[in-house]
Amino acid sequence: MSATYAWTFVLCLGFALGNAAIIQGQEAAVGPPPNLAQDLTDIYGQIQFKPMQKLFVRYLLNDGQFQAFVRILNSNAGFTAYWRLLAQPEVLLFRQWVDQQLLASSGQFELEPVEVCTSLLNRYPYLSGTVFGWQGFLNELEMYFPLYAINAQVQLKVQQGGIFAQFYQRLSALKVVYERWLATPSTQTVFNQLQAEGIDTVQLDTIVRDLFGWQVTNTTAVTLTPTPTVPDGAVMMPGAPLVL
Repeated sequence: MSATYAWTFVLCLGFALGNAAIIQGQEAAVGPPPNLAQDLTDIYGQIQFKPMQKLFVRYLLNDGQFQAFVRILNSNAGFTAYWRLLAQPEVLLFRQWVDQQLLASSGQFELEPVEVCTSLLNRYPYLSGTVFGWQGFLNELEMYFPLYAINAQVQLKVQQGGIFAQFYQRLSALKVVYERWLATPSTQTVFNQLQAEGIDTVQLDTIVRDLFGWQVTNTTAVTLTPTPTVPDGAVMMPGAPLVL
């Protein structure tokens, strides 16, 4: 039995195209107590991955703003910012702890990258008229990625205690890492590029905070303001390569 944890939650917003594959372990005579693999399985069950992937393809073929978003994420600046986040010591420790808990679970939980195959032409000509910019993409994404329903289930599991409560506590503690990462020149470069394409980065930041429970609690939280680009030095690349 093996367990893998890919830091691709930012993907579920379209930042990485991922899919969840769950392989449950053999059931014993007496059912095992709730474990992290089962808890994550329950939460990911809220996400409709197949229609979400079709949404990605439709916007990638037909919408300029979404194309710019994907291009910026795949740029050298986007790649550098992504790996700087993964290279933070607290993130490395969190991923190691999650891997250990999944190994101790009765099943296997995997987030596997999915290659989206599509032609350069729309299957139906009317599809080009079904995209409405970045905001239109987010509005439609809500149908397949019900953030409020996911948050409600997360809070219910946290109240029940157990291993998931520990998971969420450790995840919440990464808020300071996220805010530190936002202030780095490499991340500011990416946000500046997104803003230049008309993408609301304040809204984007709010979505990420709502997803992970990192809401701003005071007026001293980091703000997303343009920052001059300066070299950051070498990049540490833990784990497997990023696949978008």
